[in-house]
Amino acid sequence: MLGMGTEICLALLLLQVWPGPTAFPDFTNPETHEWWYDMVKDFHEQVPFDGMWIDMNEPSNFVEGSQDGCPDTSLEKPPYVPGVFGGRLRAGTICASSQQHLSSHYNLHSLYGLTEAIASHNALLRVRGTRPFVISRSTFAGHGHYAGHWTGDVESSWEQLASSVPEVLLFNLLGVPLVGADICGFAGDTSEELCVRWTQLGAFYPFMRNHNDHGNRPQEPYAFSLAAQDAMRRALRLRYSLLPHLYTLFHRAHVAGDTVARPLFLEFPKDPNTWSVDRQLLWGAGLLVTPVLEQGQTKVSGYFPAGTWYSFTGDSTIHSKGQWILLAAPLDTINVHIRAGHILPLQEPALNTAESRKKGMTVMVALTPDGFARGELFWDDGESWQSFEKGDCTEILFLAARGAVLSQILRAGGHLDGILLEAVTVLGVPSAPQQVLANGVPVEDFSYRSDTQVLHVPMSVPMWEQFVVAWS
Repeated sequence: MLGMGTEICLALLLLQVWPGPTAFPDFTNPETHEWWYDMVKDFHEQVPFDGMWIDMNEPSNFVEGSQDGCPDTSLEKPPYVPGVFGGRLRAGTICASSQQHLSSHYNLHSLYGLTEAIASHNALLRVRGTRPFVISRSTFAGHGHYAGHWTGDVESSWEQLASSVPEVLLFNLLGVPLVGADICGFAGDTSEELCVRWTQLGAFYPFMRNHNDHGNRPQEPYAFSLAAQDAMRRALRLRYSLLPHLYTLFHRAHVAGDTVARPLFLEFPKDPNTWSVDRQLLWGAGLLVTPVLEQGQTKVSGYFPAGTWYSFTGDSTIHSKGQWILLAAPLDTINVHIRAGHILPLQEPALNTAESRKKGMTVMVALTPDGFARGELFWDDGESWQSFEKGDCTEILFLAARGAVLSQILRAGGHLDGILLEAVTVLGVPSAPQQVLANGVPVEDFSYRSDTQVLHVPMSVPMWEQFVVAWS
């Protein structure tokens, strides 16, 4: 435990947090990791939980320093104090001179949340034997390797809704891809319109959670009107249908350090118009999200970098030269566009992710003007530790060119067994096909809309088998 004495901390430093007098473990001490594992193991035997939510780990303190104050030392009153809360190093936290295993808290303060996240990650891995799930309020460089993050106690306000976009983008740039804000806000009462718009944006947070404080207005979807419930349900179903794509993006973050939620300037660095865009976000390189972030608005302006962008619903196409475009955005709608040149794996949504994983898949192909597109799918059992490193997974490459789209199995596992490819939807087919073949067999019930240039091909092919769909 953190203390004011020797390394073994005979004199505990008592703080004040929600339960009352509180001692903070010293997670720089290897012995603390073993003690923490024992605590996690004992509690898991009573309540078999799946993950951990660690809070107040800046560390946060309701009194200055400790219940007994802090000593008058140079660590407590250094020559220079940055512009911290309260103007004193101990304000809202613990004594800078308190002693930890590695050094003084003065040297280690910013690492407290990270060291707790590491201990929690390792304890969960030992207790459950599966991929650890940890979210933490406090973070530091390297945190994303061990845990995710939520953006703290945000207010239920339109301003906080809007500021959550750059916050989520920033943490992705900092290597913490699993991040999100409390949907509908944490502090204060939300409104129905705010909660609908926040749910729509939250469907595209990498980490999605609705959470609020005690005593505030209930903000579960069922607490609102039927129209609001329907709008939130549509947003949730949209997220669930995109889970195979989102899961693949997280795989890319794991193996290559890619972002999941991505600022436009990272994908289009040579377009100066993207440099200040902080009210839109990309998922990976191919999905552009333009949320409504202001009260009472049924239209929203979004920037579209040069290229072709298809609405996710397939009912409109934008050929942009790099311009701002005003989009219709009624309360039940969030604008999502697929960038030409990308292929997205989708799945029929269900009530939870375990059930969704059993549903049939579709492939959405967004062609460039010259008919090219590319995409991928990573799939495993959803919880095993280091499944990619052990080769216990499936990787599929999708390619489209010259009037055909095909899949190529790069690595085959058994986790797609029983899952069928139920349809291929191709956006940007310039003229009506006279014939469509699936694995060389004519498809009689394909459909094509000349007004939207969308080709829809019903399928019934195992996902674990390669396929070719061609049109002419």
